[in-house]
Amino acid sequence: MKRGLVNLDLIKDKKLKETLIFLAKLVLLSIPLYIVIWFNISFAFAQDFLAYHIFHFLIFFNIQVSRDGFNLIFQNFSIIINKDCIGWKGILFFFALVLSTKSTWKKRFIGLFIGIPAVFSVNILRIVFMIWVGFNIPNTFSIFHDILWQGSMIFLVLLLWLIWWKATYLINQ
Repeated sequence: MKRGLVNLDLIKDKKLKETLIFLAKLVLLSIPLYIVIWFNISFAFAQDFLAYHIFHFLIFFNIQVSRDGFNLIFQNFSIIINKDCIGWKGILFFFALVLSTKSTWKKRFIGLFIGIPAVFSVNILRIVFMIWVGFNIPNTFSIFHDILWQGSMIFLVLLLWLIWWKATYLINQ
């Protein structure tokens, strides 16, 4: 079977062939990430949605906060819900991983239906946790934000995908 520039019939190892196809799909499905970055596409609607709901969540728990657009303003600090705060990279990567994996469309849809809200929900918890850090241990804010949570979100996306893949693989056996 000839696909693109590579004659896949020359590759005799089935697992190697499947891995190459998976990686090629993953690279192609990663193109939207670079398009968003290159053209600086705005997610203002999602930023506003997230800022609005986090604001009301904090008000519900009687936390003193005011909101100015994407800014959540507290007594001693403020945070901006920027484009990267909405978790779009993790969601897009999970989407690419699931669609790149050999499976039925129904199983892929189920994976996306469960996984994308899970990534989004953990991202909201991440923001709430960062607000807690801002209140309680503000001198560690950058460490938690830039190192701990970014790595944790990557780990979460890969873990969710592996769980979905394993469940899909076991169902196929």
